[in-house]
Amino acid sequence: MNKSRKSRGLRDPAILTLGLFSLFVVLAPHSGALAQDGAAGTLLEEIVTTARKKSDAEVVQDVPAAINAFGATQLEAMFVQKLSDIGYIMPNVQMEDIGTFPGVQNFSIRGQGINSSIPSVDPTVGVFVDGVYLGSTFGVVLDTFDIERVEVLRGPQGLLFGRNVTGGAVVIRNARPDGEFGVRVRAGGNDGDQSNLAAAIEGSLIEDTLAAKLIVMYDDDQGYFENPNIGRDVGEMETTLIRPTFVWTLSDAADLTFIWEHGETEGDGAAWTNVTAQLAGAQPEFTTTLDEPGFTEIDWDQLTLELNVEAFGGTVTNILGYREAGVDSLTDVDGTNLPIFTASGFTDQDQISNELRWSGNFADNWEATLGLYYFDQTIEYREGRTIQVALQRALGGDMDASNYGIFWNNDFLIGDEWVISAGLRYTDEEKTARIIAAPGGIGCGDIVTFDCTFQDLEGDWDNVTPRIGVQWNYADGGQLYGFFSQGYRSGGFNFRNARPDVIPPGPTKEEQNNTFEIGWKSTFADGRVRLNVAAFHNEINDTQRELNVGDPSPAGVVVLQATFNAGDVTIEGIEADLVALITDNFSINATVGIQDSEYDRIDPIVEEIEAGLMLPFPLIGGDLPRLAPVNYNLGFSYDLPAGNLGLFNIAASYSYRDENAYDDSNLNVFEEQERINASVNWFSANEQWRVSLYGKNLSDEANWGNLTSIAGLFTAGPMQRGRLVGLEINWSY
Repeated sequence: MNKSRKSRGLRDPAILTLGLFSLFVVLAPHSGALAQDGAAGTLLEEIVTTARKKSDAEVVQDVPAAINAFGATQLEAMFVQKLSDIGYIMPNVQMEDIGTFPGVQNFSIRGQGINSSIPSVDPTVGVFVDGVYLGSTFGVVLDTFDIERVEVLRGPQGLLFGRNVTGGAVVIRNARPDGEFGVRVRAGGNDGDQSNLAAAIEGSLIEDTLAAKLIVMYDDDQGYFENPNIGRDVGEMETTLIRPTFVWTLSDAADLTFIWEHGETEGDGAAWTNVTAQLAGAQPEFTTTLDEPGFTEIDWDQLTLELNVEAFGGTVTNILGYREAGVDSLTDVDGTNLPIFTASGFTDQDQISNELRWSGNFADNWEATLGLYYFDQTIEYREGRTIQVALQRALGGDMDASNYGIFWNNDFLIGDEWVISAGLRYTDEEKTARIIAAPGGIGCGDIVTFDCTFQDLEGDWDNVTPRIGVQWNYADGGQLYGFFSQGYRSGGFNFRNARPDVIPPGPTKEEQNNTFEIGWKSTFADGRVRLNVAAFHNEINDTQRELNVGDPSPAGVVVLQATFNAGDVTIEGIEADLVALITDNFSINATVGIQDSEYDRIDPIVEEIEAGLMLPFPLIGGDLPRLAPVNYNLGFSYDLPAGNLGLFNIAASYSYRDENAYDDSNLNVFEEQERINASVNWFSANEQWRVSLYGKNLSDEANWGNLTSIAGLFTAGPMQRGRLVGLEINWSY
């Protein structure tokens, strides 16, 4: 499919902004109480957040920062099964699975993201589960169930969350038991030969003292993508998850929560295809002729222990977390019926972290949060490349990383309307690495035992992260805010050290982000209309970029990948969110994001790499990867009360994302994308049953997790699913 550039029409930023403003003017005068029943008002539900790590959770709308938060009811209404499912409904957010190996996140917020499946590459968007930072991008984009809420914090979050959140943070909180007996079952399937079954049971083991919950989930995907070459569909994946949770109420002033999650995923390798052939119309969409279906095996365990104690006039919180994840995969990267390029990858990651903090009041007008943080991680990675059967190349390495931090944030209340915020974080980080070397440029050919020559490297970084802001609560439900914040992304190493003669394996310099943000948050018409607007200006120094080009060497490794400091970048943009309950039974929602970027300085290493590889094109193009200049979402939800029969609900949304570059050279571009989702839902009168018929990507848009040049001959990429129509049944007691 070779799409021509569509007429911009409603995609024009000025028209979109004018339309949102006009809609607000029409709806603002409306009065009446917010409907408590039904599904139409779901997106207006009050969601709380712990993003600022205060002793008490805060209402998201009261926090002076750009946050998208989704509670359990909202996630269910949108049929979210993976984090990537919400990537199209937030302004300037792209939550992509790169697809090289299944489950690897390449999230981007406000144009800051990564473009790599190398586990030694630190993300710009950090993912936190129950307060525990996931140190590797591997094993992140997996199936979810029984989530209490998901918070997407746009912009750098370095003060409270540390490194590697220069773009933002995704904060996930699993649901806790409250001691009341309850059962929930979800069963579903879709026309993509995928079915799933999940159940939760909770109750009290010791009344008023020990509450427990058990989650089990099973998902069976029989494969979505046609492959006439091997005579069956590919993309098979089977996932099993179990998560017991215990909440022990020690006293009126203390509680202890223990969560253990174990998951396993196994199936085919990623479904790569010849993208060049598909775009030219020579091969149907959502098909592949790959000759090797490959395999995927992922298993992970995460243990979290959270202690909360009221002490010293506030709350002391300690979160101890341990996680280990293993990924073993084989992928036919060229996606054709020829044995051009097959890659095997093995990753073993384990981490331990602990955060101890106190939050409370030093005075009636002085709120503070102080904390200590420790993180330690070990990653082992091995990759074997088989090129045209005869040539084999071994890549990979080992890395140990330790991170220590101390932070202090303060809110000073001035009168009833003004709040001044100020905080600092000090971080010290050390990394050591052993990376497979290529002496003489020949490379190591042992992809079985990896008995290769290793190069020892190390890096050490420390810095201070400041943040200062002001908040004016000019009315009940209305605020203006602004802040300056700084964040850092760790320096790192390249495990795919295929051309050390041209590209240093590391360490790179750390990346620094200076951000200015101003925003307006408002709630009108007795809570029936909510409108938030934010504008940002980011200056990123020594930005780290991930090289992804075809290897020009005849005896090379087909694709060259590396991490280097490309220079200094400025990113600017504006974004808006609107939710409005027009009647008690009908609501609309809309978001729009506009952003742009440019390089202010190109690092000299860029020219050195271009000359060393003798590239016929510039290494750095005009556009940053995974930065869609225009993106928006429009949706509605309509309730039809049916008396004793319960309630029917119809919901639909349309999302648009402008074309955006995949690689830094801008040789490969993701086409503009449209997403149409819709559902018809029935809720029983006793609120125990929900039956839903839903459709995702109803326009059947083709897209790929990445676009990789195969030796400069053609482009291949791992496919993402097209249209899905499914049925889901939920029962709870």
